[in-house]
Amino acid sequence: MDGNGCGGCLSRRTVVVGSVAVGTVALAGVAAGCARYGGESAPAPAGGEVLGKAADVPVGGGTVFREQKIVVTQPTAGEFKGFSAVCTHQGCIVADVTGGTINCTCHGSSFEVADGAVAGGPASSPLPAEQVSVNAAGDLVRGGSAPATTTPEEPTGELAPPAPAAGLASTADIPVGGGKVFGDEQVVITQPKPGEFVGFSAVCTHQGCVVANVSNGTINCTCHGSKFRVEDGGVANGPARDPLPTRALTVDGDQISLA
Repeated sequence: MDGNGCGGCLSRRTVVVGSVAVGTVALAGVAAGCARYGGESAPAPAGGEVLGKAADVPVGGGTVFREQKIVVTQPTAGEFKGFSAVCTHQGCIVADVTGGTINCTCHGSSFEVADGAVAGGPASSPLPAEQVSVNAAGDLVRGGSAPATTTPEEPTGELAPPAPAAGLASTADIPVGGGKVFGDEQVVITQPKPGEFVGFSAVCTHQGCVVANVSNGTINCTCHGSKFRVEDGGVANGPARDPLPTRALTVDGDQISLA
């Protein structure tokens, strides 16, 4: 990490989370509850991604899982909460959890470990909550959902064919010689010449900010001024030194999707 301290900047997402008890630790948001060891247990979510051991999350602090872009805190012993690790100011990945706050070193914002609320600006919005569970092995597991309990209705006639899935963008949305940034998907699509569509990661290779726009033949990151060529993602202007990684695309008619 350099003097700017930007841990990585990404788009904002908000995930509404409920609360559960031991065996299933829900990471609650500002207005949601939290989970504790002990008490009645709830069914564990199905599936999910193992983050690490619950025992590794310090009491009164937390752990930032940078690759998964999630931070898990333990405000009091046995009480776990989790939030997006993407700072709500300009999308950097928060750096650490110390002194009772989740800290972003990009511009100095901090958030409460208990509820993700803003403890210090310039951020003005709390960290969105994310859902995890603790499995029988004591692992923190991100995501998953309870099995469906409803019974599908019996078909009453011929089933209509499924509607075609919409792509990420229409070919008409991508200007020739330019492109468009899709922050939620962390991808940028360019059209260097008519009919040629190229996809790149929208995460700047300098310090992980999401690029801001595509103009004048370059993909532009406004965090520190890096620019990348629309043709191949190569560096057009530093401080970034590495090109943007490519993202595979599928063009079906006038619809562009991630492959």
